[in-house]
Amino acid sequence: MIESARTAPPLLVETADALEALVARVGREPRLALDTEANSLHAYRERVCVVQLSVPGLDAIIDPIAVPDLEPLRRLVDRDEVEIVFHGGDYDVSVLSRDHGFAFRRVFDTMIAATFLGEAQLGLMALVEKEFGVRLAKKYQTADWARRPFSGEQIDYLRGDTQHLLELSSRLRDRIATADLAEETDIEFVRLAARRGAPWTEAPEGWRKAKGAEKLDERGRAILAATWTWREARARAHDVPRFRVVPNETLTDLAARPPTTLAELSKRPGIGSVVRMGDGQTLLDVVFAGIAAAERGEAPKAAERPRPTADERATADVRRKREERIRRWRTDEALRRNVVNAVVLPNPGMEALLDALPLTVEEIAALVNVGPKRARTYGEKFIELLGTATPA
Repeated sequence: MIESARTAPPLLVETADALEALVARVGREPRLALDTEANSLHAYRERVCVVQLSVPGLDAIIDPIAVPDLEPLRRLVDRDEVEIVFHGGDYDVSVLSRDHGFAFRRVFDTMIAATFLGEAQLGLMALVEKEFGVRLAKKYQTADWARRPFSGEQIDYLRGDTQHLLELSSRLRDRIATADLAEETDIEFVRLAARRGAPWTEAPEGWRKAKGAEKLDERGRAILAATWTWREARARAHDVPRFRVVPNETLTDLAARPPTTLAELSKRPGIGSVVRMGDGQTLLDVVFAGIAAAERGEAPKAAERPRPTADERATADVRRKREERIRRWRTDEALRRNVVNAVVLPNPGMEALLDALPLTVEEIAALVNVGPKRARTYGEKFIELLGTATPA
């Protein structure tokens, strides 16, 4: 049965001593529920602002801004004997590893489990309401979690993110076992635990990856590079995310169709915040500067893309056809079994098959993103679809 609603307030951890005491208190627990909140919607450079932790009988809210050294918690989770329960843990694992050097040994993710069980709604709110009849608050999903102090409603919201995770994971684990999907989900959990967040970077050449940048001419590239650099400086100065200054798609639109007047600029989608901040004319001047740079022959060069050889094109074509065969078969097999595609073969497993081109079922079983069970069930079929079978 689910533990009855806790009446005691959650433990607020705002000092190094309090964090050490919390870790000592929960150090022998075999399972911990964990979640994080960051400020990616509100800051130029996001950071972990809150870590929520729950064990039976205790919910804790840890403040990494007040306690920037999370080493005691890092040691706590980096052990084989403890399982960390997340919901949609990709982001949590990424930011904790990126900002605080966390590494996880064993994890369980309730979103992954629900996905493999074919749940129609995968959000934590939907799952908690379905399983326990509890409605979680959603008011603070986009809050700026770097701001202090927390209101009582915010504390209740934070607690709700982990308070039910352990019981939810137990119920989903039972269903996973009944459905004989333990090996399939365990493969996903191992991959989640191994995830690492990429270091944050300002990416001065990031404009090259903007959608549509590769289609721009010299003038367009010069404008996009100039406006991108300007936006970076404004976002840094105001400590806001880049998109809150000007979205990427607006910058590429300005580069492809440069405005000639402030009135014309003001009508473009995504320019509203620039105009409100009084930066419209400045941005227009940057556009003009990009045009002038192009006229002087100073536009950034187009990205060089080496032409593939005939052999490389042939190899890529063969891989594409193999992938199409596997995808069509996977869809049909998932429909036949009434399961989601990932149960039959997750995308990383398909990539592993296409990279390795195994010749035997034993070789397939050794691919960590495929696993022995899928190898036993589908190994010969995989070899057939890949076309790697040895001729008789």
